[in-house]
Amino acid sequence: MSPLDVLRLVPGHHWAYLALVAAVGTAGVVFVHHERAIGAATAQAQLEHERAAVAAAGASAAAAAATESQRREARMLEIVNATQQLAVRVASDSAALARERGDLQLQLADYRARAIAVDPAAPNSCAAARAAVDLLADLFGRASDRAAQLARVADDRGVAGQACERAYDALTPP
Repeated sequence: MSPLDVLRLVPGHHWAYLALVAAVGTAGVVFVHHERAIGAATAQAQLEHERAAVAAAGASAAAAAATESQRREARMLEIVNATQQLAVRVASDSAALARERGDLQLQLADYRARAIAVDPAAPNSCAAARAAVDLLADLFGRASDRAAQLARVADDRGVAGQACERAYDALTPP
């Protein structure tokens, strides 16, 4: 039997039912395919929207990080300049104190010379006076040297500590 013979077996009024079933089936397939296409397009649009939102958030975060980095760098530059100015002031003060220390040592040497010259005829009193003045000069010299060393250490640590504190404050978020 050929396909035409099979079609001749279907009565005439059943052709309308077959055509209706075929049309409904075709419409169903087209509808399902269309819904899938719309769903895929919606999903694609939503994915692109989310990607754009993530990219915008990333760009915003990068801009904020760059701004914060520039703020920190500017603040650190200010701190370095302030620390250098403070170090110059401390060095100037230290030089002034060294000059005063030198003046005091000159005064002590002058006092020493006058103490020896007071009574050159009295050998015992002159030796005792010389010994006392020498001891005083030696103690003053050692105390002055140690005070100068401690002052240098204190100044250096003070400048470094202030710079460290300012840097910490500048880098810590408000």
